[in-house]
Amino acid sequence: MTTRDRPSPPPDLDREVHELLDELEHRDAETLRVVNRYLDDLAAWKTAETDGEQRPGTEATSGDGTGDRDESETGVDDDLEYPADVPERASVTVKEIAGTTYHYYQWRDGDRIESKTVER
Repeated sequence: MTTRDRPSPPPDLDREVHELLDELEHRDAETLRVVNRYLDDLAAWKTAETDGEQRPGTEATSGDGTGDRDESETGVDDDLEYPADVPERASVTVKEIAGTTYHYYQWRDGDRIESKTVER
């Protein structure tokens, strides 16, 4: 996407959401990235609430803590190195934005959902 190709919100959102998006439209890029991370966390939490605590992008495990994930299940290569402060049970989403690759890690710590974003 070039700087001239300004994104537009999906037309199927209700009026209240469009008003929120209009307000966010005037914020700086870093604020929008922080809000995006929060919304990703909130969506993961909502999904876990409705799926009985199953995180998106993961399969139920045998209880050994290994996760037993492969690229076909998660869309992420198993050889991925996790940062030192991110548990290997974290789910990973890889996105490319404006030619820069970001890895979004999410995991549950007790009742909280933790996350970390790493630019690669």
